[in-house]
Amino acid sequence: MIEHSIVRSKRKTMALQITREGQVVVRCPLWVSDARARAFAESHRRWIEKHCEEIKEQISRQPVYTEEEVKAYREKAREVLSEKTAWWAERMGITYGRISIRQQATRWGSCSGKGNLNYNWKLVLLPEDLQDYVVVHELAHRKEMNHSSRFWEIVKKELPDWEDKRRRLRDFKG
Repeated sequence: MIEHSIVRSKRKTMALQITREGQVVVRCPLWVSDARARAFAESHRRWIEKHCEEIKEQISRQPVYTEEEVKAYREKAREVLSEKTAWWAERMGITYGRISIRQQATRWGSCSGKGNLNYNWKLVLLPEDLQDYVVVHELAHRKEMNHSSRFWEIVKKELPDWEDKRRRLRDFKG
């Protein structure tokens, strides 16, 4: 039997998720029984095993940082990303609230409804043009809090090659 957890919501279909830690999650509608969710996971055993193995490989290749290194990178991220955010915000005519530097597991950045920006400290390990992409992406959320075509037009106006940057960003792990 595949070890898994079940998350029920108002969704209409069942789906599998493998977390960054390699845990299997069955996402399903509220009405789906535990037995049916278990059968769904079992029916996708090969897919699960393949992806769990890939995640284990990724984890084994990721560098481990000391507390001192993380502290230094966070300070560098605060300095670099604050400067970049101010520059891009002025260029785009956008205001924002606080900037927080975090260790986010799955995101490079986020923007709250109040206009506060959160950046992953590991951004300072990326090429500068990808840092710019994340900053522009988050600032664009100050005008469009979604990923609609209007949102992407804002990003495209500043970074015409945003699709290439987005694709390249996926190669890096947060």
